[in-house]
Amino acid sequence: MATDKFFANDDGVMATYEFDYDKAFEFEYRLGKNQTLGIMAMIPYCWPCLPCGILFINASIFKEDVDDKIRAQHLAITQDGIKYVVDRHKTGCRFDCQDQGKVSKTVPFDKITDCDIEEPAGSSGPCCCLVENTLTLVNVDTASGNRGGPGEGGGGHELSLKGLKDPHSFKKAVWAMKRGEGIPGGASMPVAGSMGMDREVGVEIPTKSYFGSNSKAAAPASSSDLAPLMMEQNNLLKEQNSILNKILKK
Repeated sequence: MATDKFFANDDGVMATYEFDYDKAFEFEYRLGKNQTLGIMAMIPYCWPCLPCGILFINASIFKEDVDDKIRAQHLAITQDGIKYVVDRHKTGCRFDCQDQGKVSKTVPFDKITDCDIEEPAGSSGPCCCLVENTLTLVNVDTASGNRGGPGEGGGGHELSLKGLKDPHSFKKAVWAMKRGEGIPGGASMPVAGSMGMDREVGVEIPTKSYFGSNSKAAAPASSSDLAPLMMEQNNLLKEQNSILNKILKK
């Protein structure tokens, strides 16, 4: 669990979780370079543009694009669910017209069917220049499956989070919140009806006798007033039994 100032002004945030930005940048930058060169090298029509591609992936704007995209990610657990945000960031040649707008996605706890962790193993990228997988992947599933959007990881997952610093703590928190227990070692789930309402509320319960006479008894919120209510109910039952006995004797 960490403190992400990005959510400082948001209401209902229970906890925030950090990505390992440096580790994620190292992996994504190497993977992006190898994929770009691999694709251009395998397509003959791209061979004339290969020198330009080499210059682009070694330029500072390529590194900045990768770094900005990774650092734009923010993750929090709120009272409503998992909130994943990709903030506004630069792309392409970093002109203002190429900016990627802020995208936010919330997965409600009651919709979550699974939250699993994939430990890093194997390699990714073109067969001639593979990059070792070093980032842990957390997949969140719902009954509806993948809806697209930020964090899309394919394979029918509602949300895929790559490169979390503490994925196991995040997983425990998700299941705890789904059970209504609150964050382990942190904030508790707010109890409905305890939002500053200390006054007693009386509810009128209509009671009807067998012969049509109506009466209303107040059901107080506190247990100290239950005794008079029970006595009134007992008197009504005695009265009804007395009337029934008179009818049976006729």
